Amino acid sequence: MGSWTSAEYVGQWLGEDVIAEMLNLPRAISLALVEDAGIDVAHVVDLGSGHGPYLELFLDAFPQARGTWVDVSEPMRDEAQQRLARFGDRVVYVLTDVEELADAGVELASVVLSSRALHHLSSDALAELYKVIATIVEPGGFVFNLDHVGAPGDLEQAYRRVRGRFTGERKKELKPHRHDYPLARADQHAAWMEAGGFEHADIPWRTLYTALIAARRRAGSASAR
Repeated sequence: MGSWTSAEYVGQWLGEDVIAEMLNLPRAISLALVEDAGIDVAHVVDLGSGHGPYLELFLDAFPQARGTWVDVSEPMRDEAQQRLARFGDRVVYVLTDVEELADAGVELASVVLSSRALHHLSSDALAELYKVIATIVEPGGFVFNLDHVGAPGDLEQAYRRVRGRFTGERKKELKPHRHDYPLARADQHAAWMEAGGFEHADIPWRTLYTALIAARRRAGSASAR
């Protein structure tokens, strides 16, 4: 996670986030699916929340909801606290690694979100994390992971090469942050979600190597807590 401890790096990354606008659509799809389900949204948890745009969208849409921001990066927390300041004490900030989520004391939530964070985990860690998330999501609630995903053969690299035609290229070269594991495919994420306690996992949006994977907690299922 080295780069994310640097305020300079975080500032550069945010300033050169060429896919930020592209992600508005899948985030809006997430929100629409929750609204369509008609559930009572009282608490939203955002894992690897960064500067908080995903959480912000849901807190605007559900003004009675509380939010929990979870990330390991202090500079990102500083950015999020500025962006989300208007929500006041509706937002709690938890500075921790998502792999330590089980011990973070996060309260039950109607929705758990994540965006461009979980691809840093190994396959085993991802499978375990979805089990932990299932203990946090209330029955009938949702999990959404908007993330980079793998592809068969050389497609992932081809997707990377052509993406700039649709999103624009960075104006300045940004030193890459660490990626210790191959990207898991979207269907693998869906399978881990279902094995962890969710149902009807699907991929409602995908562009090249970025996808939205969504699932619901089985209605009537009891929390493992």
